[in-house]
Amino acid sequence: MERAAARSLSFCRGGIIAQLAKREGEDNPLQRVIDVHAHVVNRQVYSETSPHSIFTRLPSDVSDELRQAAAARGERVIAEMADYTDRIAAMDRMGVDMQILSPSLVHQNTDFADPKAALALCRRTNDSLAAGVETAPDRFRGLGMVPLHAPDIAAEELTRCVNDLGLSGVTISTRAGAREIGENALRPFWAAAEATGAVVYIHPAGNHDPRFARYMLWNSLGQCMEETFAIASLFYEGILDAFPDLKICISHGGGYMPFNTGRIDRNYIEKPATRVNMSKAPGDYLRMLHYDTCLYDPVTLEHLIDKVGADRVLLGSDYPVGEPDPVGFVGQTSIGEADRAAILGGNAARLFGIR
Repeated sequence: MERAAARSLSFCRGGIIAQLAKREGEDNPLQRVIDVHAHVVNRQVYSETSPHSIFTRLPSDVSDELRQAAAARGERVIAEMADYTDRIAAMDRMGVDMQILSPSLVHQNTDFADPKAALALCRRTNDSLAAGVETAPDRFRGLGMVPLHAPDIAAEELTRCVNDLGLSGVTISTRAGAREIGENALRPFWAAAEATGAVVYIHPAGNHDPRFARYMLWNSLGQCMEETFAIASLFYEGILDAFPDLKICISHGGGYMPFNTGRIDRNYIEKPATRVNMSKAPGDYLRMLHYDTCLYDPVTLEHLIDKVGADRVLLGSDYPVGEPDPVGFVGQTSIGEADRAAILGGNAARLFGIR
């Protein structure tokens, strides 16, 4: 209760953001609170992807009561993600001016399908997402999805999302089928992302390793493992050197990567074989990426800010299943007023070109 009260009293939208707006004028992007981690689904597409989704899987020994509760919660989550109207009321309650909408890859990943079928599912999702953004363009921006396991097709669909649909970029998972996202085969996709100026938001589609099956460890531990692998792949495989102008944001604060760089830095120094594709230390690559605030612990968020810089951190709620008070959560940290305002909206406005 004290935590909620502190959030509401000190860091509501009428506080720091409004103060900055008064000082710097109505066009100041810092006055907008922008949530970069907000999910949508297309119900028709989900009906085809759900049999392959980790979201629908429970251990065989789960009781019927728990199974029914999970099913009820799942339907509520799908309904909230599919909606473009009620979410605006939810945004107002959360103090969020704009959401960057992205398809939930936990629910709608298309790696199971052949490239042609996967592209069709992605295109249907992207078309409906673009239409949803148009219902309230002052409140929404959008990121499409692509069949990343078919990199050439993914590059073409990314280009269509940006140039034809007016989306800000795409969201991708931490893997492309059996490939890591930094492998050479995916370079056509990364080249298209850099050429179009698209934002690439990396969010796992779930970890299907049997070790993570019980207790929903795929979600509590597995998602962060996936993000850690994705970041490692980007710098170990040389993607960030080959395409230095990429605009990449990693979900959930970058997984475990920003919190375990000591050992990675040690390997970089002591083991030459680890740095064959790298021109700089791992920490320098971390500061080429962006990260959302979806960490649920203010001390952890403060460490992330210390590690990568406040200019690399963006507000993220994981709507509708994550942090219910993302603005207040950032307000629990001890960072300064300017850094807090940048994280709440200024950094996202810059990254996404929001005026």
